[in-house]
Amino acid sequence: MIASMTGFGRALLDASFGRIVVEIQSVNRKYLEMLISLPKEYSRFEQDLRKWIGEKISRGQLSVRVYVARSLKNPNASLPSFEQLRELKEGWDDLACRLGYDKMAVDLPFLTQQLAAMPPAELSKDEDIEPLKRCALEALGSLLAMKRTEGKALSRDIEQRLQTMEHAVLQIEQTVPETVLRMKKKLQERIAEAAPALLDNDERMLREIALLAEKVDISEEITRFRSHVVQFHELLKTKAAVGRKMDFLVQEIGREINTMGSKSLEAKIARLVVDMKSELEKIREQIQNIE
Repeated sequence: MIASMTGFGRALLDASFGRIVVEIQSVNRKYLEMLISLPKEYSRFEQDLRKWIGEKISRGQLSVRVYVARSLKNPNASLPSFEQLRELKEGWDDLACRLGYDKMAVDLPFLTQQLAAMPPAELSKDEDIEPLKRCALEALGSLLAMKRTEGKALSRDIEQRLQTMEHAVLQIEQTVPETVLRMKKKLQERIAEAAPALLDNDERMLREIALLAEKVDISEEITRFRSHVVQFHELLKTKAAVGRKMDFLVQEIGREINTMGSKSLEAKIARLVVDMKSELEKIREQIQNIE
């Protein structure tokens, strides 16, 4: 079943160090684009994240956001160690003495400010990439489910419009023989008015009628139209990314419809062609959102 390019997925994962939140939002784009926002301590995993997503999605613009909330179950775990603060104070005290400043300025608020300014310790890839991967894949699964749900709705709508167009072509096909007969009769009447002697020339009359029938014959266009529609129905059933193929088929179907319209001399056929163009344009709009 086809998938839409729009959707949203979100996942939460409680890890030993806290909670990971991954949000993925997708909108339609011609190619695959990823806008990724990661905490500093997870920035080294950006390429891994791109790889996981790229294996599941081929088109669309994706906004990926990762949040990490440190656990508060054990408040002491989030506090700096005594040894860390002692070493930091000794270092700043030494600098203060050498520069002629009062060591009393090196108080607890000053030390905690310096700790906050220090770059975060680099996470262990082996230990911390697994929780991130599990959370990202869960969010991705939620996104894909939403994309498939919307894809089903798009598929139903397109199927109905294709059926409407097929019915219109059937009506056109049934109308064409009547059109040729009427035009043959009209041609005979005009010839009778202009040059009655020409009616006795059966060979010339047959040639003129044959030329007229050829001009209004749309059997080839109808055959190609139906072939394209059959391919379209098949694409609607596939799980692969088919948006670009559908776009190509819409162009080809539009070309056949335009040719039918240009060959048509009947008001009824002209109206049916206009209706088909309207349905095709709605299909064109829908497939812009198909992956």
